[in-house]
Amino acid sequence: MKSQDRTSDPFLLQTWKLTKLDNYIYTYEKQNIFNAKSPGLKFSKNGKIIGNLSKSANGYDTKEDFPGKASKLERYVGNWKKVSDTTIAIVFSSNNSMDGTFVISRLTESGLKLRKVFSADIEKKLDSIRRTKSISY
Repeated sequence: MKSQDRTSDPFLLQTWKLTKLDNYIYTYEKQNIFNAKSPGLKFSKNGKIIGNLSKSANGYDTKEDFPGKASKLERYVGNWKKVSDTTIAIVFSSNNSMDGTFVISRLTESGLKLRKVFSADIEKKLDSIRRTKSISY
């Protein structure tokens, strides 16, 4: 059976508000307008992407780093491209907080879930973290 091509799904080409961030899994819900006070993404057909992203150089890397009301959000223009039927690559030249390769793990008319992809070593560590939900050094 052929896998569904989520990267070509017209549902992707919408405006998305970040609602949850948990161990490099980004959960978005559809929003009708791009709210300057909420983190989010807007995918365009031409490979362009607009991101309402935190000015932080660290980006949104942990649950504690979720951009809240105190975060200064700015609008950035970047590019996205299809890597496979379920994977996209995103690049923002002036803000690297959302740069990377992402698997589209869920895509509906009203919801989008992206999981950041890392090297095999890092993925193994993240899977362990996701299972235990506790980080120890």
